[in-house]
Amino acid sequence: MKILIASIPAAGHLNPLLSIASLLVESGHEVAVQVSEDLRPAVEAAGHRFLSEIPNAQTSAGYYFETYPERMQKSPGMEMTGYDLVHFFARNIAAQSASLKMALYDFQADIILADSLYWGTLPMLVGPRDKRPTIAHLGISIVNIGSGKNIPMRPDETPEQREAELQLRKRFMLQPAQQAVNAALASLGYPALPCPILEAMTTLPDLYLHPGIESFEYPDPNSKVQYIGALPTSAGQPTLPEWWQHLDRTKRLVLITQGTIANRDFGQVIAPALVALGGREDMTIIVTTGGQPVESIPVAIPSNARIALFLPYAQIMPEIDLLITNGGYGTVNMAISHGIPVISAGLTEDKEEVSAHVQWSGAGIDLRTNQATPDAIRHAVDEIITQPSYRERAQQLSLEFASHDVEAELLSLIEECVRDTVSA
Repeated sequence: MKILIASIPAAGHLNPLLSIASLLVESGHEVAVQVSEDLRPAVEAAGHRFLSEIPNAQTSAGYYFETYPERMQKSPGMEMTGYDLVHFFARNIAAQSASLKMALYDFQADIILADSLYWGTLPMLVGPRDKRPTIAHLGISIVNIGSGKNIPMRPDETPEQREAELQLRKRFMLQPAQQAVNAALASLGYPALPCPILEAMTTLPDLYLHPGIESFEYPDPNSKVQYIGALPTSAGQPTLPEWWQHLDRTKRLVLITQGTIANRDFGQVIAPALVALGGREDMTIIVTTGGQPVESIPVAIPSNARIALFLPYAQIMPEIDLLITNGGYGTVNMAISHGIPVISAGLTEDKEEVSAHVQWSGAGIDLRTNQATPDAIRHAVDEIITQPSYRERAQQLSLEFASHDVEAELLSLIEECVRDTVSA
C-alpha cells in the first residue's frame, strides 16, 4: 500500500504517526508524510519522505501564536480551547485540504492516516466517497476530546453544576467550532458536517485507531474506536544525559514535565514541584523542559534535582516511580503503560480532560488547576506514596496495555480497512 500520513504541526501529534510510519515501512508499505515545513527535520530524521504543504500554508503553531497573541488573554480551559478550535484548527482546514489534494497528485495513496485533530480531512469525509482514498484517524488524546460526550458525574458535582458546565461548553467551544468548520467547508463547496465537530473525527473516517486502552476512557457502548495499546517510540530520540548513570537508585525517581506546548510558564507545574520536593532525602527530581532553556525555571534548582531539555522517555520510564505533569496525553499514556502513578495539573489544550481521566481511572490525582501550588503538590505526592491503591491501579492498567500486540493489530486493521473500502 501507499500511505499518506498527515499531522498538525505539533511534535506530540507527529511523533506517534512517525512510529506507525516506521512499522508500515518495515512491513513493505510505502509512506510519505505531510506536515508544516518547520517539522521537516523530524520527518527526515526518522527516515521518511517529506511532502510540503501548499505554498504559504501558514499552518505552523509558531505562526498561530505570533498572529493571534490575544489567545493568551483567554482564560485557560474552555475559553482558550474554543478560541484555538476556531482560529487554529478550523482556519487551517482550507490549507490542509488543498495540501492533501496536491500530495495525492504525486503520491496516489491508498489510505490517508491523519492525527485526530487534523481537520484537513473533513472536506473529503463529507464529500463524495468515490473521490477520495480510504481515510483513517489516529487518536492523539482523549477520545472525542472536548465534546463533553460521556463525561461521568464528579463525586461532588450537582445536576445544576453539570448543566451550567454544559452550557459553558456549548457557548465557548461546541457552537463556535461547529459554525467555523461549517463555514470553512461551505467556502470550499462542501456540505455541513452531519454530526458535532468534536465527535466527527471518530465517527466520519473509515477507521479510528487509538493508541491507548479502553479502561482509561469513559464508557461508550456505541464507540467504533479500535484500541491498539502503546505505540513504539519513534526514531531519533534524545540521548541520556551523563548524570543519569550516577543516580542513586535507592531513592524514588520523580519525573516532572510540562511537555513541549504549554511550557512557556514553568511557574505552573515545574517550579512549584521543585519547591515542594526540593531537598527531600527520599527522592530525586528529574525535570525535562521540553526544549526551553533551563534559565526559564523561575526558582532555584534544589540539590536533589537534575534538569534536561529533552529525555528519552522510552528508556527512563521503566525506572520512574511517579510522574508530575500538566497533562500531556502521550506522556500520561506512557507512564500508565509502565504502571507509574500520575499527578496532573493542567487546564489548557486537552490537559483538563486528560487530568480528569487520570483521577477517574484511579491511576493518579487531578489537581484541577492550571497553577499548582507547592502545598498541593506536596500533599498529592504524600498521598500517592502512602496510599498503594494509585500504584496498584496504574499497574493494572499497564497489564491491559501489555495485552495488546500493537504492531500486529495496527497492520491488520489498516490493511483490512483498505481492502473493505476498495471492495465496497
